[in-house]
Amino acid sequence: MTGKGSAALYLRRGRYKTVPGKYYRTPKEIWNFRTAARDDSPEGIAREFVVANAALFGLERGISELAVQRLIRSLGATHVIFRQIHDGYRVHRGYVTVHLDRAGRVYLSKNRSVPPHLLPGRFEQNIGRDETVRRARRSLPKRDRLSDARETERLWFPREKELVPAWKVRLIRTSPREEWIVYLDARNGAILNKYDNLAEAVRGRGQVFDPNPVTALGDHALLLNEKRKPRRPPPVAYREVVLEGLDGGGTLSGDKVTTAPTRDMRVRKPDLQFSLRSHEHGFEEVMVYYHVDAALRYLEQLGYKGARAIFREPVKANVNGTRDDNSWYSPVERMLTFGTGDIDDAEDAETILHELGHAIQDAICPDFGQSREAAAMGEGFGDYFAASFFESKKPPRYRNSVMSWDGLLAGLSGGGEPPCLRRVDSAHTYRNFRPRGDEHVNGQIWSATLWEVRAVLGRETADRIILESHFQLDGFTDFARGARAIVDADRNLEGGRHEPALKNIFRRRRIGLV
Repeated sequence: MTGKGSAALYLRRGRYKTVPGKYYRTPKEIWNFRTAARDDSPEGIAREFVVANAALFGLERGISELAVQRLIRSLGATHVIFRQIHDGYRVHRGYVTVHLDRAGRVYLSKNRSVPPHLLPGRFEQNIGRDETVRRARRSLPKRDRLSDARETERLWFPREKELVPAWKVRLIRTSPREEWIVYLDARNGAILNKYDNLAEAVRGRGQVFDPNPVTALGDHALLLNEKRKPRRPPPVAYREVVLEGLDGGGTLSGDKVTTAPTRDMRVRKPDLQFSLRSHEHGFEEVMVYYHVDAALRYLEQLGYKGARAIFREPVKANVNGTRDDNSWYSPVERMLTFGTGDIDDAEDAETILHELGHAIQDAICPDFGQSREAAAMGEGFGDYFAASFFESKKPPRYRNSVMSWDGLLAGLSGGGEPPCLRRVDSAHTYRNFRPRGDEHVNGQIWSATLWEVRAVLGRETADRIILESHFQLDGFTDFARGARAIVDADRNLEGGRHEPALKNIFRRRRIGLV
């Protein structure tokens, strides 16, 4: 399968890893290898690499249809991007990339090309340019139909395993500024896909605690003055972040979260630059927007998107809804509310995600938490979700604790080490559950159980299974039914391969399966 000059670049089975593709039975990513050093042009090495491994890519007869689209040089590597061409037309999102280190050694390749045996015959077109533009305009919201056509292109559009001959139309509107990209079937004019390109790209910038200044500094004592009261966090406690999905209106509202319910005057930055400190007006809004948006994007990464999306509209948040040292999610208003007593709750991202945990449960299972055990499970899941999301961003000392900034004062008075509001590594079992006890205390039994599940299964698998388990629960559920739902979710998602380990965890925690 290799050419004479390409033999050194041939990858032998078992000496690399792959990420399988969804439709073509060819790997979409090849990694965990490094070829021998080569003193040649990056384009030449990249093409030889693809030729040498054509069978692996599924491109034995398709090498000639790859054209170098771009060469990018970063600090430590060179990245060659090949564009796939078929019958003279570009394949939308059809590409192969080859990545080389500074010694000319290939160490990674990505493949979105369509194997030749799946390529259709000649490009079939029954709809002309003018009719295509007319149909593209008609597919837009009414106010956008006066947009000017700035680009038309004939290309192949992948639709699962099928390549469709298509038109791409770019429509521009100057006031308000919008840019729509519409893909239409060249045979019949049917809309294949469309999106507002500028809406997708609207981003801002801001400063946040990630998750809080205690974990950023690695020592809560650095944030206390001589009277053991919190001091203003230093600049090193902040992180510059990109604010995704903003609607471009100058406030912190976007496709996944909005701070519109916030009392008093909302922060407004027409240039979308929200670089604020914790003592400045609007910082808590930036915290809530960024961290809720990031968490919801993580849910999408786990698979909860499109028809499976947990939220169908932006999550609403009031970042200063009470002067009490308390925060909550209201299933009636479908809104997060954060308090400003002592340390502002919205200054701690783990508090933010704890409350988002309640919103997630309510979105999946309305009115979750109406029994004593369900209420404890709600608090336990909120703690778990926050701890799991931020575990990798915290020093080891703080990884089993949650809300070490928001709960700093309570943690100091409680004598815990390190001080925090709660922990997720309690040794308590179901035998320690108190029917008339506080749900936050009882909830630490459930959060510790979930934390143990995560330790055995890993973050993403555990998070996905635990989220999935909620779909079979009700508002009056209990620990035993929650445990059974997790086992069922593992059977549905993982073929039951973790069932023995899960049952061992529940057995140790004295939680039966009903």
